Amino acid sequence: MNLKIEIIGLPASGKTFFYNHLKKKLNSQKKNYIRTINLRNSFIKQYLKTKTTKSLLKKYAYKIYIKNFQIKSKFLFNKEYEDLNMFIKDNFKKNKNYNKILLLYKKYINSSDYSIERKSRMLKNFEVDLIGFKFLDNNFNFSVFDEGFFQKIFFKFEYKNNFKFSLNKQIKYLKLVPKPDLIFFFDTNIKTCLERSKKRKDGFLYDNNFIKKSKNDYFYKSIISFSKLKKITIIKLNGNSSLSKNYKIFLRTIKNYKNKK
Repeated sequence: MNLKIEIIGLPASGKTFFYNHLKKKLNSQKKNYIRTINLRNSFIKQYLKTKTTKSLLKKYAYKIYIKNFQIKSKFLFNKEYEDLNMFIKDNFKKNKNYNKILLLYKKYINSSDYSIERKSRMLKNFEVDLIGFKFLDNNFNFSVFDEGFFQKIFFKFEYKNNFKFSLNKQIKYLKLVPKPDLIFFFDTNIKTCLERSKKRKDGFLYDNNFIKKSKNDYFYKSIISFSKLKKITIIKLNGNSSLSKNYKIFLRTIKNYKNKK
């Protein structure tokens, strides 16, 4: 069994808070049959193993920069960034669906009013994660992703030019990307998410006007519908519940799957 698990939900719904708690608990309790996955780490691991034009020492130094800052570097690691982009292009050439997926994700990003720089950064991160998935070590019973491909389009933007990421595009995207076998859905009230987001120093911030107008139409319900159609089990978690309660639900679910093995 190699069960892939996604945690989905709105920004500030409790996903990352739970994921970090989950990672800590799994490590302390030595539950070696479950692992938490960061796709970027999988990508970097393969990049370091692959022979390119840059020395391994410089690539390791660049790895530290990526982990602590970002992928793109205009100055210090400019040549290493170019080398990494060549590695990405080579892998995209080997899979004809990658460009189709990227184009659809780009349309999703363009439905936001983010800055050009932020959109560019999100697209690059998406490329990295897509290739990172390709090189995953599958010798684990259960793998939990910090942000899977369903989550990447979960929030519904409202663009000032009224550009829409149509239902047809959503379904095309969901058909092409790597799919989870099990989903934990943080079904947290939008008002709670909004209040939490106000306390953040950085990261995602909701638009108050958008929330007022959107009512309950703030996420792509097609993800839930598509998952049910594909018979992907969805377990709801309450973002207002304690971490220990949600962790117990998570472990109980995994135990049921493990017993079926």
